[in-house]
Amino acid sequence: MKEHGLTLLRAGWLLPISAPPIQDGAVLVRGDRIIAVGKFREMPTETVSVLLEFPDGILMPGFVNPHTHLENTLFANKIKRDQPFDKWLLQMVRLVRSQSFDDAFASSMEGVKELVKFGVTCVGEFSRLGASFIALREAKLRGVVFKEFICLDDGEAERQLVELKNWLETVEPDRDSLLNVALGPHAPYTVTPLAFKKVLELAEKQNLRLCIHAGESPFERKFVEQREGIWRWWLGGVLRNAPLGLSPIRYLDWLGVLKPETLLVHCVQVDDADIAVLAERKVWVAHCPRSNANLKVGTMPLTKMLAEGVNVCLATDGLASVDSLSPLDEIRFAIKLAQEHPKIYPSLPPNRWLRMVTLDAAAALGVDKFVGSLEQGKQADIAVFRTSSKVKEPFEALLFGAKETALTMIAGKVLKGDSELP
Repeated sequence: MKEHGLTLLRAGWLLPISAPPIQDGAVLVRGDRIIAVGKFREMPTETVSVLLEFPDGILMPGFVNPHTHLENTLFANKIKRDQPFDKWLLQMVRLVRSQSFDDAFASSMEGVKELVKFGVTCVGEFSRLGASFIALREAKLRGVVFKEFICLDDGEAERQLVELKNWLETVEPDRDSLLNVALGPHAPYTVTPLAFKKVLELAEKQNLRLCIHAGESPFERKFVEQREGIWRWWLGGVLRNAPLGLSPIRYLDWLGVLKPETLLVHCVQVDDADIAVLAERKVWVAHCPRSNANLKVGTMPLTKMLAEGVNVCLATDGLASVDSLSPLDEIRFAIKLAQEHPKIYPSLPPNRWLRMVTLDAAAALGVDKFVGSLEQGKQADIAVFRTSSKVKEPFEALLFGAKETALTMIAGKVLKGDSELP
């Protein structure tokens, strides 16, 4: 007898991420959960109500993209991506200040379409206006939305904190929501020490995660560490009550921000002492190699960071600084960096790169108990990519041959399927 609501997905190759690849593998789904993973021949096909087969496909957990700016998606045609960070940032400030909530929502919906197209089922979204939270909720994507917080003056801290608390109350996810909310104090140079500590207190009180851009550019380091450079004219006295001589990473450590629940983005401009702190505090770092290259901020010393035990995952950043929201494109660029900078950038095996955009990225967002790998009991967040020929090595075929998905499933529901699906 067929069990109502039981779906079986079969593919030429299955990549569980947490276990070795399985040829002619299958995943059995009931409702929003995975109830079995293994060889197709071991599955109870007689009880299945829906069978989806991809003989030329690679079936894997949906990608987790731990850092995006969906509200900036439509800035892609208004800003030059390939330019120095300081010039790019000034253009971005002008664009975001002129953006309405409706514009941000429309932009976010376009970004969501691109995520789904490339097999991203969970996202770490950095939201300025909160519009992307609404877009993600309507589109039924899974994610953690970090509400951006900027405070350049202590005199504004209380008012802005009230606004932040009000937002948290108004967007409290309902029971069926796939979204969590969190806090995004923007960067070491855009939040005063007092405001930073108040945001940290709020995060601890409400058990919320943090996401912070840190160590991204030489300009940032020069300003935070020495109060020198062109940024001192722009940012004024935001750090007047902060100690001199601390790098952005060590300054955040001084504030008490660096914890396992904290996600730092970029961390390009780091030295050995910074790396030691990141490893000791067990902070997660979202590495965005294409964005770093486009904005000319340097190359992360990834070899040393991994060797020292820093938790690193891979993210795309937003379409204002990269040309796609595809984690596969990010991996391909990282592999290219390893060839160009072998002394500071590692040549990792394909399965290690894939872990950085699945299980590791899920851990960085605190959702690895639910997604990031194909395991019994986890949520049915699944991506299937078709391949052009008979595959002997699925990791290589995925990294160097796959583009858009044939199927993207979130919580057991198909959000995208190609024309060959029933």
